[in-house]
Amino acid sequence: MVVSLLFCGISAALFAATCFTATADVESLGFPLALAYVAIAAYRGFLLVRWQDRRSLGIFRKLLEYLPFVLFTSFILRRAGEGDGSFLLDLVSAVLWVAATVSSLYVLFRLADKRVAAWLPRMGEPSAVKKGLAAQGIEWLDALVQAACLVLLINLFFFQLYAIPSESMVPEFMIGDRVVVLKTPSGPKFPLSEVGIPRMRSYSRGDIVVFNNPHYNDTKAARVRSFASQLVYMLTFTGVNINVDEFGAVKADPLVKRVTGVPGEKLMLVDGVLYARRAGDERFTPVSEDAQWATWNLAALPRSELAQVQRVVLSAEAFRELESVESVRANLDLEATAKECKALADRFVALKTVRDTVTEAPDLLTRGNREILNLFQSHAALARTLLTTNGGARWFSDFMTDWIGDSGRDNLFEERMRNTNLLMKLDFGRLIVRDAELFASNATAERFQGDQELASLLSDAQKYYFYMTESDQRNMGEFPPGQNEYIPENNYFMMGDNRFNSLDMRHSLVFRLAEVDPADTWSFLYRSNLEPQYVSVDRILGTANFRFWPVSRAGVPR
Repeated sequence: MVVSLLFCGISAALFAATCFTATADVESLGFPLALAYVAIAAYRGFLLVRWQDRRSLGIFRKLLEYLPFVLFTSFILRRAGEGDGSFLLDLVSAVLWVAATVSSLYVLFRLADKRVAAWLPRMGEPSAVKKGLAAQGIEWLDALVQAACLVLLINLFFFQLYAIPSESMVPEFMIGDRVVVLKTPSGPKFPLSEVGIPRMRSYSRGDIVVFNNPHYNDTKAARVRSFASQLVYMLTFTGVNINVDEFGAVKADPLVKRVTGVPGEKLMLVDGVLYARRAGDERFTPVSEDAQWATWNLAALPRSELAQVQRVVLSAEAFRELESVESVRANLDLEATAKECKALADRFVALKTVRDTVTEAPDLLTRGNREILNLFQSHAALARTLLTTNGGARWFSDFMTDWIGDSGRDNLFEERMRNTNLLMKLDFGRLIVRDAELFASNATAERFQGDQELASLLSDAQKYYFYMTESDQRNMGEFPPGQNEYIPENNYFMMGDNRFNSLDMRHSLVFRLAEVDPADTWSFLYRSNLEPQYVSVDRILGTANFRFWPVSRAGVPR
């Protein structure tokens, strides 16, 4: 027993020494905290050996119970400053913490009421003491604090119970589902350090993983706040979450997604089909397994599952409309499209009463005005401008025909996006020509509003606009880009199963105006947040191994 006490005390004292730092920062608090606590515990241990009374025993046992948590806090404080610290020092600290923790648990075992007399013979038998309400309250608080700290350590290194917060993994996980996430094989680390349990596994396509959201900055301050939020979350029994962004909103962190891309692959998503290519492959091939998990048409789910879904992004009718656009663009006849684009340009020239005297198209639209909705909503005003501006016919001709004769596209995604751009050009060109015809006939505003051809063309425009609002969910270009670029070793690509309602590794948090067909100078623009990224294995916290709630849906995720 004496050896165990000495080992515990020496380990704790050496740990305190590793927390020393000369900086005047928050990290400097770790050393005095650890040193003071170890000194107090050592002093109370000395008094226990000397007096061998029940009061000293209770105080010393309580100090030992909290020793691992206090030392752990000191470790975090030392790593919470601006510096990165030393891996070797972190390793020594971690080993000493484990030694102090294990030895303190053994000492506590030997200091149990039924065993303590074997070591301290003068220790009397425990007497029954009637405790007041305040004492009982303190005991309850003590038990709750220790439980929260213990659960936090278990969550960090062994397993954690997660409540699913969103519908990105429907139908596999519904909001409120509770899942067990195993962490030990994924190599958990001591907070704010690179020291921890060695990683014992890699990941395969289809694995459901929990990982830190890479959309947020991985700064030291952010990691400190994340850990502090976990502690507060535990101590308040999941009532308070301080892990918020700069706007005060609770961070979507960590994320639960499925591994859909593995090291050595290049990916592409077209019309909801995931394609992959490895080095040496001639072409992309469909990933057949992905079709087992990807859920596009939520309205087609069984009623029992659909009743649990809070938000269906697309109705069955809207999904059919989306698929109809994909079918049309997949079968677009480029030769016929080129002929019609030329014919529309010629018809507009014939309708313009004042001929152009310039050979270059004037700058009539800013880049932002080529956004899909802006162009279609302003079709009549633009038609009037083109009819009355010197060079208007040239502008329209360039817009409609400059793409003709350009080289093909490198992959299926680029081909389909080019075809989508051409479908919208055809519709827009027909609108402009029809507007010009109505202007030439001095049509009234009522006739414009009641014109069936305009109404039909605008209906098609609305359909294309709708498709492009969902395009980034159904499509993703070659990733990583570049002929010889592939997902690096120890990196993975993740997506949610509910592809229309998942902000995942396909997307950024910021929208921008992007060309539908970047190879076309006169391309339509749309609002896009497509910015795929892979995730380092270091960010993966664990795997979702079992759904235990609700009981009716309990089981191993597929």
